[in-house]
Amino acid sequence: MMDDPKVKASKEEFAEVLFYCLASQVNTKTIQQLAKVIDVEDKPQELFGINIKNKENLNALAEELFSLNMWMIVYSCERIFEDIDKRNECLDTFHLNVYQRILEGTEEDFGQWKLSLTAKYIDYNEAMGTESQPGPLWQLAKVVNKNLFGKLNKSAIVQFEISAYASSNIKALLEMVNKYDIK
Repeated sequence: MMDDPKVKASKEEFAEVLFYCLASQVNTKTIQQLAKVIDVEDKPQELFGINIKNKENLNALAEELFSLNMWMIVYSCERIFEDIDKRNECLDTFHLNVYQRILEGTEEDFGQWKLSLTAKYIDYNEAMGTESQPGPLWQLAKVVNKNLFGKLNKSAIVQFEISAYASSNIKALLEMVNKYDIK
């Protein structure tokens, strides 16, 4: 069986694809739909144990999911692209697009924002580099869990939901990124 041909795209076009991947994952409607899909305790008004009917909770969850989804995009690109310079140019353009289209005027300047985001990326990467059981995705879920609740919520269901969310998104992103040939 032949592999499907890769989609040829410029760095800017690929950065645009990454932007739309992020935008499709982090918005109120998607979060509400996700709550219904991941609902293992018959609580569709909750996601990862957080009541999303409360605007403050929804905003905190959206902020963490925003950082996590940004990182998952970067993580996937780092796993697929062999040309580091080309990959980094795409990711730099992606980050600039996100800042200019979503955050400009609401956050610190671009450089400061990237530094604060890098701190989250480091935490996520350290979790994924962990060899302890039950595995790196569980460790990543613990980091997200702590960020959401301020301390570790010991609910196995919350951990499972976060792990499943990260796992399915990383898998989909790896498959998507692998379909592109960047010029």
